[in-house]
Amino acid sequence: MKKPYYYEKPKFTLYQANCLNILAELPENSIDMVFADPPYNLSNGGITVHAGRMVSVNKGDWDRSKGFKDDYDFHYRWIEACRRVLKPHGTLWVSGTYHSIYQCGHALQSLGYHILNDVAWFKPNASPNLSCRYFTASHETLIWARKDKTAKHTFNYDLMKNGNWPEDQLKKPGLQMRSVWAMGTPKTVEKKFGKHPTQKPEDLLKRIVLASTNKGDLILDPFTGSSTTGIAAYLLGRRFIGIDTESKYLDVSIKRFEELDRNMTSKLKFSVSIPAYVASWTDKYFHQSAFDVPADPPNQKIVNFLSNFRKDEPVELYRGVNQYNLDNDLVTSWTYDRNIATRYIENDEGQIMRKIFEPKSILLDTTVLSNEEKRQLGYDYEIDDREVLIFEQ
Repeated sequence: MKKPYYYEKPKFTLYQANCLNILAELPENSIDMVFADPPYNLSNGGITVHAGRMVSVNKGDWDRSKGFKDDYDFHYRWIEACRRVLKPHGTLWVSGTYHSIYQCGHALQSLGYHILNDVAWFKPNASPNLSCRYFTASHETLIWARKDKTAKHTFNYDLMKNGNWPEDQLKKPGLQMRSVWAMGTPKTVEKKFGKHPTQKPEDLLKRIVLASTNKGDLILDPFTGSSTTGIAAYLLGRRFIGIDTESKYLDVSIKRFEELDRNMTSKLKFSVSIPAYVASWTDKYFHQSAFDVPADPPNQKIVNFLSNFRKDEPVELYRGVNQYNLDNDLVTSWTYDRNIATRYIENDEGQIMRKIFEPKSILLDTTVLSNEEKRQLGYDYEIDDREVLIFEQ
C-alpha cells in the first residue's frame, strides 16, 4: 500500500484517507464483505433530541448535502470502487435513512450488484419527532447485495434461525430470521471512549458479520467512524480494514480495539459454560451463567448457582459462555476454540467429579445444541443441569 497506515495490528488495520484512494490501492477480488454506513447528508441546520435535550443534527462538513446529483455521484463512486475489491461471492451491506438509502440502492443496481435483502433496523428507543408534523423516524434501512449475480454468497442460515438473539424483541426461537430487526441504539458502554454521531450498536454488526462471513474472512468498512464493524469483526475472528477521514474517530477506534484486545488476550482468565434447562425463551433465561475466580477448583459457588435454574419440565437446552478478565469485567458472551476443557460434575452423592476431554471444537457461537452435538462434545446430559465447564487457557 502506498498510503501509510493510521494504525495496524494483526487482523485490524485503519487508514486515514478518502476511501476512494485506499480502495484504488487494494487488490482486486480481495474482500469478503463490505459494511458501509456512508454520510446521510443530513447536516442542514435541523434539531433533534438526545438524552432528553434538543441538539443540532449538524455532524460536520462530511455530512452536508451537495445537491442531489453530487450526492448520487458520490455514492455511485464508492460503491463502484467496492465492487472492484469484492470477491465474486462477496457481499456489501449499506445502511442509511431515506435521505440516502434510495440513491445507494439505485447505484447498486446500476453497477450490476444483485440485491439479496433490504432489512429494517427498528429502534424501540428512537428519538421523538419534535415538529409533530411527521411520523417518528424509528428505523434505518440496510441493503444487502452480492457482487456477482451467479456466485454463491455466504449466508449462515442455521445460525440466524436457531441462534440466541435476546437483544431482538421480534426474533422467535427456531423460526427463520426475518428482515425486521428490533434492536436499541448503542449502549453507553460502547461510547465510553467517545461517540460517533451515526454510531451503530455492536449487536447489529455482530449479527451482520455472523450472517454473511466466516472466520478468517476479510471485512472492509469504507466509512469506519468509531469502528463498530471492526470491533465485531475482531471479536468474532474475522480480519478488518477500516477507512475514515476524521482522526478523532479513528482515535476512538484505536481505544476501543486496544481495550478489547487486552481483554481477549493478556487479561483473559477463564470461561464458564453452564447448561440449564429453561422454561421459556426470555432474556432472563437465555444465558444462565455465573463466575468466581477458582483458586482451587471445583467452583462450588457456580454449582450452587445452577440449582436455582433447574426446571421440572425442561423445554430445550441452550448453552452460552461468558468470559471474564482478571478485573472481573465481562469480556464477551461468545465462545472461542479451546484445546482442552475441564468438566466439573456433581454426582448423585453430591461429590464434585473432575473430567478432562479434548473436543474437536467448542461452539463457535452461542447456539442451540442438537442431541448429536451434545453427544459429539462428550457431555453426560443425564445430569445436565449439575454440570459446569471451565475452559482453561
